[in-house]
Amino acid sequence: MGRTHCSHIVDRLYNYNKTGKPSPTMNKSFLSEMAEKCPPRTKKGQTDPLVYLNPDSGSNHSFTSSFYSRVLSNKSVLEVDQQLLYNEDTKQISEEFSASFEDFRKSFALSMSKMGSINVLTKNEGEIRRDCRRRN
Repeated sequence: MGRTHCSHIVDRLYNYNKTGKPSPTMNKSFLSEMAEKCPPRTKKGQTDPLVYLNPDSGSNHSFTSSFYSRVLSNKSVLEVDQQLLYNEDTKQISEEFSASFEDFRKSFALSMSKMGSINVLTKNEGEIRRDCRRRN
């Protein structure tokens, strides 16, 4: 599943939308747990701590239905994951995948199959980016 540096979530923990307060969407006990792991700022020379995106999974690198359970419980590490609840369609899908991970597996396999049929642009038609966020 992955992990992230605390520097990517400190605003959510301490200064959400520049309010000086944490994100109102975060579960209070989860907020406390994350605040223990992620200080408001790191001191010079101090390593930016890492947190797992899905600490409930047996292996911290696997994707399980607990991801969706955490979203529904307002325990997402990343704001982008928590935003699944902001729209009725994605909220419904999160509820479905939380209840039946087999549905998720089938949907994921279908999506990967569809993605495999995308015609990739090659040679002068395409571009391999050095940085995925920016065009070369």
